[in-house]
Amino acid sequence: MELRHFRYFVAVAECGGFTRAAARLHVSQPTLSQQIRDLERQVGTPLLVRDPSGARLTPAGAAFYERIRGVLHAVDEAASTARYVAGLREGTLRVGVALPMPRGIHLTVLTAFADAYPEVKVSPRQLSLVDFDRPLIDSEIDVALMFMPVDQEHLVWEPVLTEPRGLAVSAGHDLWDMDAVHFTDVLGQAFALVHAEVPTRMVRWWTMDEQRNDEPPRHRGAPGATPEELLLSVRLNRVVCPGPYNFRDTALPTGLRMIELTGLPPATVVAARRREDRGGLAEAFCSLAARTVRGLARSAPGRVPASSELGGELRA
Repeated sequence: MELRHFRYFVAVAECGGFTRAAARLHVSQPTLSQQIRDLERQVGTPLLVRDPSGARLTPAGAAFYERIRGVLHAVDEAASTARYVAGLREGTLRVGVALPMPRGIHLTVLTAFADAYPEVKVSPRQLSLVDFDRPLIDSEIDVALMFMPVDQEHLVWEPVLTEPRGLAVSAGHDLWDMDAVHFTDVLGQAFALVHAEVPTRMVRWWTMDEQRNDEPPRHRGAPGATPEELLLSVRLNRVVCPGPYNFRDTALPTGLRMIELTGLPPATVVAARRREDRGGLAEAFCSLAARTVRGLARSAPGRVPASSELGGELRA
């Protein structure tokens, strides 16, 4: 028995006759009839009943059809996987990046990926707070570099690096002169209000609702949907706003600073992909991202070089 026998048989069963099946398969009707007779001879029992109205399955044919349809699906899936893996070193990879990344690590990773896969076109996209992991879940991008927590049902990830949590405060605030503050001294503070479109899962983690017995913090000011809007709220409303400590390295507005938030697990940057995307460019990117940063940590413990030191830039 060969695969063509199975495909011919399935076509006749689904079309209900030889004439329509032959047209679907682009073969002559005599050729199709001969192939089906060969199949029945090898199986050892009739699979179809022929009559003037067409063809219908015998009980044995119905059982055979159910099994063979699964075999053909598995063969097609295997062939598709093989083609996908064969094309691993070419194509396009859409990469989402939640900026700012600590020490420009996204450029370090993208540079390493471009060197390892020179035939792959990297298409970058900046992810907003409102976006977060939704473009990855919805297949608008293939991978993403972002902070946890991400959707654990639909996504898998490789940890890339950890970063202390920080707290944005404004000049004149009680915490302004501190270099670090324990999270328990912050829980009662008024926080910048985050826009309702930003994923609740992320907001609750950063605003430490779990440490507050699942209660949200006090808020003051208009809701912000971008880091810039939230920092402006910190400045105008004398509130605090938690976030990655690496924001201290960005051009913060005048009158704002980041202090380290202690007593909590650090924030983790991950390279994430969809759970079903295995064995292709997405998985290769996530693995390479983790290996690249681990290699940098081994070569210079406690330090990840900035992208400017590597000469990398986003490739469109």
